[in-house]
Amino acid sequence: MKPEVIALRCPSCKDVSEPLIRENAQFNIVGYEDIMEWLDEDGDVPGLDEQIWARSDSIPVKGQMRTVKVHHPFYMVLGKPFWVLYTPALSSLNGWDSHPEEIDQSAFIQCYIDQVLVEGESEAWIQIHVHEVLLLTELQGTFPPREVKESYLESFEMFNDPYIVQYQDWTWISAGSQGNIGVWALIKRYQEQYHMLVYGDWDIHSNNAYGGNAVVPDDRIEGWIQQAMKNQRYEHLL
Repeated sequence: MKPEVIALRCPSCKDVSEPLIRENAQFNIVGYEDIMEWLDEDGDVPGLDEQIWARSDSIPVKGQMRTVKVHHPFYMVLGKPFWVLYTPALSSLNGWDSHPEEIDQSAFIQCYIDQVLVEGESEAWIQIHVHEVLLLTELQGTFPPREVKESYLESFEMFNDPYIVQYQDWTWISAGSQGNIGVWALIKRYQEQYHMLVYGDWDIHSNNAYGGNAVVPDDRIEGWIQQAMKNQRYEHLL
């Protein structure tokens, strides 16, 4: 018997989601980003078409069963562990650039599907078992630092117009093209170095986040900041 698979379709072109590539030579974790919404633990499961419902501000705990909504490009076999980037309710809806105070409550979650509650063409409600929780603030202490590969830096320069937000020791960088393709990174200033702890890339059929500890040269980050300030695409939040 073949394993049961959740493979959601693109709402625009109807293509079926493809499996996540789970290994990356630069980063220790490969997971999904921005394709999972966490229901409040006391909430009832809404219909797939409902947009207004109570989202969770509770960081998942190892061993918990949680109810979440997933959408394209999600693809996963029931019972098979996978990683996903968790962000609390406000930053999930509006981004870290609007709510950088929630970075410290964000985490990579390793989980697996326990059961499918409601499945549609492009979205589904599922119950997951939380297997592991790794806060973003713990990444630089969990994984040894390594030199960042040039290709990851070039991906930001390819778009030539980065948007940068700085908050305390954090720097969030995003660059993209006409809403169709883009990259982003969350970088922390730690022990006099810039550490890229999270890198993300996305297009209309993928939305991935990578966790690790890649050290970025100071002059590269500072050059991007100067460019963003010149183009009025820089914010420094307190």
